[in-house]
Amino acid sequence: MFQSILSNLAIILLGHLLMSTLITYRERFSKHLLYIYTVVLFSTVSITMLYLPISFGDYRLDLSLIPLIFLALFRGWKITVPVLFIVSAWHFFMGSDETLSSIVFVLILPTIFTLLLYERKIPTNINLKILFIITACWIISDLPIILFIPNGMEIFKNTFLLRYISFLSVASIYCAFILIGYKNDRLKQRLEFLASHDPLTNLLNRNKFIEIVEVKMKESDTNHYIALLDIDHFKQLNDTHGHLTGDSVLKEISSIFNKYESDNLKVARYGGEEFIIYLKTVYDKQAVRTLEHIQNEIRTTPFHSNNGGSLHVTVSIGLAKFESGSRLYDVIHQADNHLYSAKNENRDQLVVSFD
Repeated sequence: MFQSILSNLAIILLGHLLMSTLITYRERFSKHLLYIYTVVLFSTVSITMLYLPISFGDYRLDLSLIPLIFLALFRGWKITVPVLFIVSAWHFFMGSDETLSSIVFVLILPTIFTLLLYERKIPTNINLKILFIITACWIISDLPIILFIPNGMEIFKNTFLLRYISFLSVASIYCAFILIGYKNDRLKQRLEFLASHDPLTNLLNRNKFIEIVEVKMKESDTNHYIALLDIDHFKQLNDTHGHLTGDSVLKEISSIFNKYESDNLKVARYGGEEFIIYLKTVYDKQAVRTLEHIQNEIRTTPFHSNNGGSLHVTVSIGLAKFESGSRLYDVIHQADNHLYSAKNENRDQLVVSFD
């Protein structure tokens, strides 16, 4: 019995290692190919476990349901259903006369039950939820003993503890590795975010912005623009209302930028109270109109000061256009010159480099 448990555990952890490797290098695969690899991997693990049952006298317990439970719990319907279909089909064509009841109770019903409890975000009480799901799925999978075997209830009473402990122990170890992997993946994503974003505003930082724009500049079927935006009288605002109010204004302006951000518009904090914007449009008027909308929304937004009052903030903007053969830093320099002109023209202005 223990040898079978260890064999099942080895197979399931090997599958987890391979899945972790796929997740680590997921950027190298297309979404479609990654989906296929995941389906094949989980199907293979579950089918292999069919051939490693745990024996209790004349009765056996296979643990092929466990990968399906966690796949359903953490990945949802889209990827679980094809894996369930493949494993069930294999079980049907390779099984015995009792295969149909095994497929229904051991595979289909527990998996559907788990899918009904699927959540996109991992809840805080995930450990209790997993314990409940594992126990419920084990009970469902053991129902054929009670329903279809003579003296089934007596057999269930004599073996249920060992069967449950075997099922729970393998599932718990697998669960621990999955949760550790999720925590590591979230930590990695957080570190990547911090490396590419400004910590105060959560906008892109300058280096990441330059990296993104240099890629987008290669698209030749549209026009590209760079704008530099500066908050007017920001030093005076800090001196009068305090740096906490200044930080609050930066955050609120960043939230306005987030409304406009898309594949055609990227914003980064350039330094201090200055922001840099990349725009991609077909017509010059579209770029100007978008910046005017942003400028007007900032102008009409009541910002909150640290003492509970409200502030009105304006911004100056310099806009430059990529011309044939332009280098990014040359366009940024040009936008900076126009920003300087806007601030010299009583601020709250938009100055462009084209008609």
